[in-house]
Formats: sequence, structure tokens, C-alpha cells
Amino acid sequence: MAAVVEGQPDIRFGLYLRPSLAMSRAQAEIHDVVARQYGSTCAGRFMPHATIKGFFRSDASVEAMVAALEPAMVHHESFEVVNGGVIPFGRSGGPVIDIQHLGDGSVNEPLQRLHENVFTALLPLVREDCDFTPVEGAMDTFHAHLTLAMGDIPKGLTGELIDFLRDAEPIGPSSFMAEVFHLVAVRSRDWAGAWWESMQWTLLHSWRLGAEGTRVERPAWNLPS
Repeated sequence: MAAVVEGQPDIRFGLYLRPSLAMSRAQAEIHDVVARQYGSTCAGRFMPHATIKGFFRSDASVEAMVAALEPAMVHHESFEVVNGGVIPFGRSGGPVIDIQHLGDGSVNEPLQRLHENVFTALLPLVREDCDFTPVEGAMDTFHAHLTLAMGDIPKGLTGELIDFLRDAEPIGPSSFMAEVFHLVAVRSRDWAGAWWESMQWTLLHSWRLGAEGTRVERPAWNLPS
């Protein structure tokens, strides 16, 4: 039976697609511009990524999470992701780059299938009191994207910001290969408020599709062993 550590209310976990170098650079450059021009820094506190499974609370060991995810990773081959341009996303309508769809507008089935496999694998390890999992877009409502700004966009300026970023298009390459995925731990002192202001993150494990994962050095946090 996997070892567990009760509590740890300041830590969440997530499983993210690492974009290509060119796409990562382009996303990071936009984060910098948005911070300088609009004072919005929330998105830039993350690594460039696309969420596959969003924040979740868990008492499971990191080893248990890796073991649960391994079958979902090693049996998938890499696949192409298409840059669908800047769109408003979610309840706030903040700007993201759509990568859920292919050039013809159809759903990227390999990406959707990987999300569903990952979500199904991790769900048994999610605490019942997890505050994010019940409300995130998942399974039929999953929509893969690269976030350009979120959380702290100045009130009333979301539409202006979207227009501003559309002037920069194309942002990054027209497509890239989905190959590498990261299991990440995220720590914050205030998950009920402006969590990004005290947010720290660390990489726990990395997978290249079709290959074994690579363990990354543990942070000096009280993570499950």
C-alpha cells in the first residue's frame, strides 16, 4: 500500500504538456509583455504549459502518482498539436491559445484521449475535499490551451488585452509535437485568495511519450514520500 501524508493544504499537483522550445519561448515572451504592459503577472508565474490535469489535492505518494500515470504515458505515441490562435477562454474570458482543435476545426483526438486517460488514472488519488477538480474542465468539457493571461487582468480590460495580443499573431509556430509531459507540485499560502502571489512550483517527474519517465530531484517541501 502506498504511503500517504495527511493534509498538506498548501500543496496542489498538476500534469502538464511541455510545449516545444519555440512555443515555450513565444508563450513566455507574451507573459513578459502582458506583465509589462498590463501588470498582469499570474500566468507568467507558471512554466509555459498546457494543462492536462489541473490542480488537485492528494495524500498519495509521488511514487503512487507516477505509477498510476505510467500506463497512460508509455502507451501513447507523440502527436501534433495545432496552434489555433488567440481566443477568450473560461468564465473570465481571458486570452489563451487554442490547441484543442486541428486545422479543420475537429477535436485533436490523441490529445483528448491522453487527457481522459490521465484524468481517469489520477482521479482515485484525488482527495474528496479537493477544491479544483470538481469545477475544472474535464473529459467532455476539456479544452486544451496555452494561457497568456489570467487571474489578475485589470478589471474591464480583458477585451482590450485580447485585441492587443491578436495583433501579435501568429504567436509561436503553427504547430508543434506533443512529446513531453511533467508532473508538477505547486505550493501557495492562500489557495482561497490570490494564490499566484505566493505560488512556487517544482518539477517532480517527466515523461517522453512512448518512453520511461525520468525522476527529477525532490524539492525541500513536505511532500509525500
